[in-house]
Amino acid sequence: MMSNPVARLLIVDDDAEFVESLRASLVALGYEIDRSSHGADALMAIRLVRPDVVLLDIRMRGLSGVEVLKRIRAMDSSIPVIMVTAADDPVVIRETREIGAYGYLVKPIELHRLARMVAGAATLSRGESDNRVRLVPTGAKNSSPS
Repeated sequence: MMSNPVARLLIVDDDAEFVESLRASLVALGYEIDRSSHGADALMAIRLVRPDVVLLDIRMRGLSGVEVLKRIRAMDSSIPVIMVTAADDPVVIRETREIGAYGYLVKPIELHRLARMVAGAATLSRGESDNRVRLVPTGAKNSSPS
């Protein structure tokens, strides 16, 4: 008998090799993973099956991750979105935080940082915390609310 997943995550990134590596690491930690290679598909997936957490790349074909983040916020502001990208740009980091990103991780990602951030976001999303937590972290890149 299979146990319930820790949480359901949606990974949105057009780098298939990176997504598969990330998926394998997160499945090993007990997460259920859905994948999307571009923003339009991700938005449809969110409408159909609400994930507990979204891991979102910034630079993709079609809609940018920033635009997808804006649309996710308009659809359901309670879904934590973690930006996962190679874009180590302070302007973009600030913009995504202002829009409401839960956190921001720069590739290559350290698994322990990712695991900690995803666990915090999943806890928030699943309502295991009665407190309303501010979704915009105040620390530097690769940080999460603590």
